[in-house]
Amino acid sequence: MAQNKRIFIIGAGRFGTHLAKRLAAFDTEVIVADMDPERVQALAESGLESVELNAEDPDALKEAGVQEADTVVVGIGENMQGSILATLNLKELEIPYIVTRALDERHAKVLEKLGANSVVLPAKDMAYRLAEKLRSHFLNDRIPIVGEYQVASVVLGGTLSGISIEDAKLPEHYHVNILLLVRDSPDGNEETPHTFKEPLPPMVMMEGDTLFVSGTREHINAFESACG
Repeated sequence: MAQNKRIFIIGAGRFGTHLAKRLAAFDTEVIVADMDPERVQALAESGLESVELNAEDPDALKEAGVQEADTVVVGIGENMQGSILATLNLKELEIPYIVTRALDERHAKVLEKLGANSVVLPAKDMAYRLAEKLRSHFLNDRIPIVGEYQVASVVLGGTLSGISIEDAKLPEHYHVNILLLVRDSPDGNEETPHTFKEPLPPMVMMEGDTLFVSGTREHINAFESACG
């Protein structure tokens, strides 16, 4: 059995606390560090392992066992200097993977230059996720697979209606692959309102069909635009 990953989170504000609780729900080994004794106590009372320390002090980090972690997340909020010094200390302690929270783009660039493996801008990331959901009524859902690759459900407009899957040549023209075709039942059966079809080459696509396709974000976007 693979050994459970150990994640060390610096900063017990809303970001760090929510992250720790979510990871703990997935049975990930988590320890949270903060300078505020009240926050540390609150985390301990909630069942999370926590420690009071100043992440600007490399000796304090070593004593807390930060070097035993597979990943360290610097979730410090408004204290930019503290975030930068904590990241610098972690890099010097040769932490395998460092994730840092940035306040803005300039802060993010500094953290990247210090050697952070991943930099997150929570407000920006949240806005992007919301924009992805709202971007188009054609796109019902997207499931990330790895990197830029996704599985998406796209409702066909009239452009490809009446064309067979074979003739449409979606992998060649749009660089996406059809995994499943869903079509409304013609008899309006309430118990089975949809039929799920294996996308065989001779099958003719119809307006209103929902195609589950795989591909990169860019290629799915292009395919979506062509489906109007």
